[in-house]
Amino acid sequence: MARQTLENQVFDAMALLTRTTEDFFERTAGGISPGLRRGTASPLFVLHRTGPLRVSQLAEELGLDRTTVTRHLDDLESRGLATRQPDERDRRALVASLTPAAQDFLDDMRVRNRALIRRICADWTPEERAVFGRLLPRFAVEGEKVFGSASLPGAGKSQGRARGTGGGASSEREQPRR
Repeated sequence: MARQTLENQVFDAMALLTRTTEDFFERTAGGISPGLRRGTASPLFVLHRTGPLRVSQLAEELGLDRTTVTRHLDDLESRGLATRQPDERDRRALVASLTPAAQDFLDDMRVRNRALIRRICADWTPEERAVFGRLLPRFAVEGEKVFGSASLPGAGKSQGRARGTGGGASSEREQPRR
């Protein structure tokens, strides 16, 4: 069997991790409320990480338009998982936040997830854990910059850069080590 290149190993791992993550968030959403889908639940995960946000800020965090986020919040409010209140500084704006029930569920989920990660890494050496803990977040941040701005084959001109970052053709060159 031919030795697999780093690029192929990474793409295979990304595909597996994407499927695993999507399935996990789909099951988690259904555990929060029967029939809830991961896309609709995504504001809950952001609000759990950030705390209350204006709807416009939440839309920006999610990379979605306000109309879509408003529809998600309508569903989440009807399920008793999120609330929207006028912003004290600008009553024209609304601030979204978690309900206590959603906060408790997501706090418990965080504890369970940390235990699962410890289980996955249980037989790793301390050095392997340290390296992985540094490299995975680094790869994710760099990946957002490069993959977020990469032109798709056959798509013609680039549609711009995601979040003002990008690597474009430079992603083909080896980057200096930090």
